Amino acid sequence: MKIRHLNHGICYMLYVICDRITSFNMKKIDEDYRTLLTVLCVLLSFQYSMPCVIRMQNNSLGLMKFADCKGHEYRNVPTNLTSDIDVIDLTHNNITVLRNNSFSRYSILKEIIIRFNKLDTIGIDAFAGLYKIQSIDMSDNSLDVFNVYTPDLFKHLTNVTHLDIRRNKPTIATNTAPQHYPDKAFAVLTKIAFLAVDLIPYPYFGPGFKNLQSLKTLKFENCYLKLLRNNTFAHFSSFLEELVLSGCRRNFIQTEHGVLSKFENLIKLNFAESCVHLIQALKLLYVYKNKKMETLILSSLNCVRFSTKQYPYVMTVSAEMMKYLKTICVESLDLSDNGIVDYEPNSLFSYDRPECITNMNFMGNRFSLKFGIQMNELNSFFRNAVSLKTLVYSYIAVRYKLPDRSYDKDLQNDNADNFIFLPNSLEKLLVNNIISTDFVKVFVIQKESNLRVLDLSYSLSSTSLIFQKGNISKLEILTLDGVIFVLTSMEMEQFQNFSLKKLIWRDAKLHYVVTNHNNKYASSIKKLFSKFTSLEYLDLANNELFGLFDNLLVNMKNLTELYLSKNLFESIPVAILKLNSIKVLNFQNNLLATIDSNTRDWADRMNKKHGLTLLLGNNAFECNCNTLEFIKWLKQTKVKLDRESYNCIINNGTIISTLEAYHKMDKLFFSCNSKLWLTISSLVMATCITGTFLLIVYSKRWEICVFLYQKFRNLIETKFKKQYTYDLYVSYETDSMYWIKTVLLPKVEDEWGLKVCLKDRDFLVGVSRFDIEAESIQQSRHVMFIITPSFKNSKDYLFEIERVKYEKMMKNMANILVIVKDISISDIPIELSYIWNNVSLVQWTENSEKLDIIWQRMKICLSTDCLGYFISNTVNNNNTIPHARKINAVTYGSTSNQFE
Repeated sequence: MKIRHLNHGICYMLYVICDRITSFNMKKIDEDYRTLLTVLCVLLSFQYSMPCVIRMQNNSLGLMKFADCKGHEYRNVPTNLTSDIDVIDLTHNNITVLRNNSFSRYSILKEIIIRFNKLDTIGIDAFAGLYKIQSIDMSDNSLDVFNVYTPDLFKHLTNVTHLDIRRNKPTIATNTAPQHYPDKAFAVLTKIAFLAVDLIPYPYFGPGFKNLQSLKTLKFENCYLKLLRNNTFAHFSSFLEELVLSGCRRNFIQTEHGVLSKFENLIKLNFAESCVHLIQALKLLYVYKNKKMETLILSSLNCVRFSTKQYPYVMTVSAEMMKYLKTICVESLDLSDNGIVDYEPNSLFSYDRPECITNMNFMGNRFSLKFGIQMNELNSFFRNAVSLKTLVYSYIAVRYKLPDRSYDKDLQNDNADNFIFLPNSLEKLLVNNIISTDFVKVFVIQKESNLRVLDLSYSLSSTSLIFQKGNISKLEILTLDGVIFVLTSMEMEQFQNFSLKKLIWRDAKLHYVVTNHNNKYASSIKKLFSKFTSLEYLDLANNELFGLFDNLLVNMKNLTELYLSKNLFESIPVAILKLNSIKVLNFQNNLLATIDSNTRDWADRMNKKHGLTLLLGNNAFECNCNTLEFIKWLKQTKVKLDRESYNCIINNGTIISTLEAYHKMDKLFFSCNSKLWLTISSLVMATCITGTFLLIVYSKRWEICVFLYQKFRNLIETKFKKQYTYDLYVSYETDSMYWIKTVLLPKVEDEWGLKVCLKDRDFLVGVSRFDIEAESIQQSRHVMFIITPSFKNSKDYLFEIERVKYEKMMKNMANILVIVKDISISDIPIELSYIWNNVSLVQWTENSEKLDIIWQRMKICLSTDCLGYFISNTVNNNNTIPHARKINAVTYGSTSNQFE
């Protein structure tokens, strides 16, 4: 990339030199050399002009000839483009200076975009010759408002209607005196309708701004503002329609009471993400009392770092604060993210003209919908808000559930206050990401509702939503991210919607219900999905899915986009191959090793029918003999893929690209045919050997049966004379008592039904402890040692170990288990090493995945039936197999050299 940019710079420099040379009288230069130099210069000019793409494009001014010169490291405005361009875009270059006559070649230019450069100087005739220019965007540069904008700077731009010079060089105030904008520079812009400039800390716009009588929109963004005085905007036109003051968070903005009095005809006011504070902003609205406004954005005004007692970060909305806002007939109202934790009666939902409101946004606050008079106001508001189309009550973190309190229960029993009837005009309802379990609330969607968009994602709330009986749903977009089906199955089964077009259900652990036919929710999910006959868009990403029911999607005849990324699919489910309308299929970030022939054929059919986009990035593709056809298909298919090539792993573990595998196929996969014949010959040989063995067994079948019958009969008759009182004797110390009581006994006695002997529970008082230990060990089928830090420091276990060794030697004991808990394996008492070959070792862990394996293997060891145990002893007596279990010691088992 750097070399390319360097070449462009060299070409431009040579082009300028050529331009100078060819402009001189070169009579002394040989005509051939002159011709050669001219050709060279033309070629260099062509090379330099290549980065700019010329095309026809529609924008706000109509169909324009557009010169796209973005990101090519230009240091000056290129002068070699076609002269009839209408728009030039020089975004992301290195232009620092606009010299005089920079655009004189392009006299019909209507729009200049020169954003994200290093522009700090502009010549007074830089825009000379631009008689048709209407729009200039010089935002995101280094222009100094006090040094650059000279009185004659804009003298050639009298026809400009759009000027954007935001986010330029910041101005830091040294005192609190008003800072005058260079109003003489802007005074010539008599036709301007849109002006976006930086706002300095203590601004004052001089009398030159009186000439801007056509101005409709005034924007300030990411500014350094500190104070707005009553006379700050005194010279602007009173016919301004839109004022934007957003992103000014560097300072706390003090405002005098009448700062907006000049803009009495304002219909759009935006203070988003500026540290004005909601209390101040609401006071400024007195100018618009009883008037009509289209948009009022008062979001994120309370900045935590400027929180004071007078202007706190968290606040309760009062009736006094709302006294001006409630009188305004506003269409779109945004009060999001203002730290609102509560509201008083006659405040937040009390408006003189609620029928005006079409959009209302409370996202990111922390107030709960309460009871009593506030609930009456809320339902009254919804009854009268007959034009409300969008309601956002999202990202509301009130609190987690606390212990029940009697007065809360009494309030919750008042069912009349729990129902919130939403207006029929509502089309979009967002109640996602809510943490509020204090009160039970029910949003009621009424019969004649026009609701089309509903988002219930990621909420931990006792608030629910129901469709009134007889409701003919018009819902088209439903988002249920993070909503677990097993927690909402009852509501889902009653969900009636045949008009749904878009369903987004991500991160909801749906693998529990769509992969196992025996799951009790399987029929419910099938029934639910069968209702989505009009669905066009389905997103089930990040659900740990590894399969789908074959007929899960069969009723979705109109499904065109299916997103199954970030799951665990190893192959494309058969359910998808039954769909005939798919245009976009996303299987990114799965475990696909290949795509089988049926899926490839289906993809080609879909692409031939209506076009198919198949997204397969970040899968576990393999490049081997089994995937050769898939590698060829990736190169040859007409299906639109997200990448030209994908990573895959070959047999030796090396990662290459599928494109490289395709081009080197003969070299990489030359052995595939030989492996095929080797496989066939191996199968033939194995079949012959197996057949011979079966013939021998068949010919000796009676002798084998008689031999096995005698052995089993003798074994059972001999060994069944032994009787046990306990299934398991446990040797332990006091620091493991709690674990035995809460973990071991519930599992072994209650769940497995085994009888356990514990010295603190089962030993009789008054009997010699050593006698009763010896007798209990003798009467136990298995023995368990629980090795803890206290166990090692005790000496009582020595007698138990010696007794266990004796019983094991006498063949009176089946299994010996050692559980190591809270210490390392290397700290196990050395005395146990004498019986190590007969021990099964357990390194206890709290890891849930390993713990399941440990319990399973312990159950097998402790539940060995008599026949299995006696067979094991009999085989050992004949020295056929060793008695010691040798299993992975990390999870469960032992090795005889663990302490060596």
